[in-house]
Amino acid sequence: MGFVTDKQTLDDLNILGRYKNNSILSLFNHTITGGGGRLLEKMFHEPLDDVDKINKRTKVFSFFQQLNISLPFDERQFDVVENYIRNPESKNRLAAALNISRAKMLNFIASEKEYLILKEGLLTTINLMDNLKDVMEKIVKESQGNPYHEKAKQVYDILTDKHFNLAYRCNGQFPFLFRNVFKLDYIFRAQLNDKLEELLKAIYELDVYIAVSNVSREKNFTYAKALPKQEKLIDMQGVYHPCIPKAVDNDLKINGKQRNVFFLTGANMAGKSTFMKSFSIAIYLGHMGFPVAAKEMVFSLHDGIYTSINVPDNLAMGYSHFYAEVLRVKHVAQEVASDKQLVIIFDELFKGTNVKDAYDGTVSIVDAFSKRKGSFIISTHIMEAGQTLKESNDRLFFKFFPTVMKGTIPTYPYKLEDGITDDRHGMIIIKNERILDIINAG
Repeated sequence: MGFVTDKQTLDDLNILGRYKNNSILSLFNHTITGGGGRLLEKMFHEPLDDVDKINKRTKVFSFFQQLNISLPFDERQFDVVENYIRNPESKNRLAAALNISRAKMLNFIASEKEYLILKEGLLTTINLMDNLKDVMEKIVKESQGNPYHEKAKQVYDILTDKHFNLAYRCNGQFPFLFRNVFKLDYIFRAQLNDKLEELLKAIYELDVYIAVSNVSREKNFTYAKALPKQEKLIDMQGVYHPCIPKAVDNDLKINGKQRNVFFLTGANMAGKSTFMKSFSIAIYLGHMGFPVAAKEMVFSLHDGIYTSINVPDNLAMGYSHFYAEVLRVKHVAQEVASDKQLVIIFDELFKGTNVKDAYDGTVSIVDAFSKRKGSFIISTHIMEAGQTLKESNDRLFFKFFPTVMKGTIPTYPYKLEDGITDDRHGMIIIKNERILDIINAG
């Protein structure tokens, strides 16, 4: 089935978009190969749904973070190699000889570039393989006990194939004799082309491991530990938003065996939405086996995540903001009712309607969610809904973001506290902006 989510969630969390400003994907997008970039994007589209696979991937990233190595080539050099390998020669030795002789003759007669391009591709490939061989030798030695060790050996075996001995002996030689060009070109692009295709794919993986682990080291991220579903636990220490400089961190623990609904209150601008995005991004990255913006994190496997943070109206369909909210809640409810173990995030249920309907809707929906599998975070401005649920439902726990008044100016520490807040400072902000004075001045 795979880890499930939808476009609304991906947009709420700004997950995708390699070249999109401040997307989570763009944060990690420092690969130097096109194939590495495509693989990275594929990983973002396909979070893992297996505990062992998640924990193995985190161990690989962690290994490369500690190893702290670079690929021994740049983007331009790899493009030359990739183009060379992806244009295979005939596996018939006579046909290959005729093709390369023709290119050599054309170069001699008419300055044809075909032979020069072929020769550059061959020489660049030899140099890259020679340098990569040394790097892989180090990785093989250092990766004992790590899940990447077997893959490292496979790559090293390709690079040390006896057929490449002549290539390594010729590396750096000048002039590069025509007979060696023919012989090695036949080996690379005909005889062992399938192995070199394997090598390209391995380089893409290596590129992703190095790029992601470099970001983790630079940002001081950590690696989450995945647990089986039945543990029903999410424990984050010092979680924060990975794209916000100097972000304030918070602790959060949801033990689904006891209380599975985190009920969050706080004034506008107090930090609710940013916190819920921080939590949700950590869950998404955790299921990818990627580093997370937290000090520590342990989480049970979930089947997917759905958020409702920025629900737009749909004028083309004739939907008001409130009806769009209702349809969103209905969609999520159907997913929850299918007996999946999901992470569900709702930022202010039914804010597009009147206070009475929003109160009734919040109380009834939250109460129903609490009886299902999964982990839920629900925020609201309607403190009365929280008080009612606190008295009637023991599956909820309550946190709030405080507002600290400095004179008539509200300030926000962005640190969670226990309980339900009754902070209401909207009118103070309106007065501080002197909106009524502006209207009345006329």
